[in-house]
Amino acid sequence: MEELFVRQVDIGVADMDISVDDQLTTTRVVVERATTTDRHGGPDRELLLVYGAEETRAVAEALYRAADLATG
Repeated sequence: MEELFVRQVDIGVADMDISVDDQLTTTRVVVERATTTDRHGGPDRELLLVYGAEETRAVAEALYRAADLATG
């Protein structure tokens, strides 16, 4: 597993084509673009994370709880 530190995050909504039962369908997703660097200050890397719209709330709640724990 690689450890990356996020420096900037952009979040948006997009339509994405996915295959379901050998048929193409369009669904709406939440997209997170993160600019990261490693712990040694290496070059920036761009990551694109795609979340299903229904799962996004659970991810946000988990991040919020973790932030509460980290800040005390």
